[in-house]
Amino acid sequence: MKKYFNHHVKKALVVQSLITIEALEVSSTFSYPDEAHDFYEFAYIDSGKILCRKECENVELIKGDFLLIPPQKRHFYAAIEGYSASIFIVCFRSTAEILKIFEKKIALSSEMKKLLFDIITESKKAFCFPFEKKLKLLSKPDFGAQQLVENNIERLFIHLIRQEISTNENISFVMNSTELENNLVKDILNLLKESLYTRITLDDICKQTFYSKTFINNAFKKNTGSSIMRYYTGLKIDEAKKLLRENVAPSAVSARLCFESPTYFTKVFKKHTGKTPSEYSKSML
Repeated sequence: MKKYFNHHVKKALVVQSLITIEALEVSSTFSYPDEAHDFYEFAYIDSGKILCRKECENVELIKGDFLLIPPQKRHFYAAIEGYSASIFIVCFRSTAEILKIFEKKIALSSEMKKLLFDIITESKKAFCFPFEKKLKLLSKPDFGAQQLVENNIERLFIHLIRQEISTNENISFVMNSTELENNLVKDILNLLKESLYTRITLDDICKQTFYSKTFINNAFKKNTGSSIMRYYTGLKIDEAKKLLRENVAPSAVSARLCFESPTYFTKVFKKHTGKTPSEYSKSML
């Protein structure tokens, strides 16, 4: 009988609870009281411009900016003369020490904005809108909406942390770099194997893993001895050999594996095997 084993998933970051969610449309005379609290708060500026005073630092936030306020940090928001703004504020509890790496504002990428808007979307399915300081559950919230709000906050920060780690060597100590790279390489290998009958590019892999090209290339080569795209081509050639042994015509193999043309397939196949696809088929008879 086949044996099965439990794998205990290590949680990199957990949101213990939600405190408040606020969606604010503020005028050019807006000001928010100075405060400090024992939970995290983040603000996202959807439009306009606003000032955040964080301890002794003034931070000007414009459309697309994201700022995390750690626990016990005094802060307040105020309008910048002549500007109104749309602000989305979320307060939550988490004991994840790694969140402390976010000391500065971040201009969110389009992928990160998508994750943030998922938080907003699920919030509206769970709580009365417009949100108030004390969240009020809808009379008939969508199934699992509250959980998805917390899950999407975790996803957002996990991907922001990945992005920060890939571009800032000074914070590599906060995680086991060997474990990080091994997991990343496993993810990339799965993507490559799933894409044998399609095409995948480095840009596609970066978008799906939320790491930079330099970081994924270095990690992959360190663990496999090969560049990502060279390894990908090797997988396609191995699959081509399998199809040729099954008497699939070389032109059909080229089309199935999404090579640019039969001529290019022949060139690449011969470079890897020393034979053309036709020669390889004949040698299998």
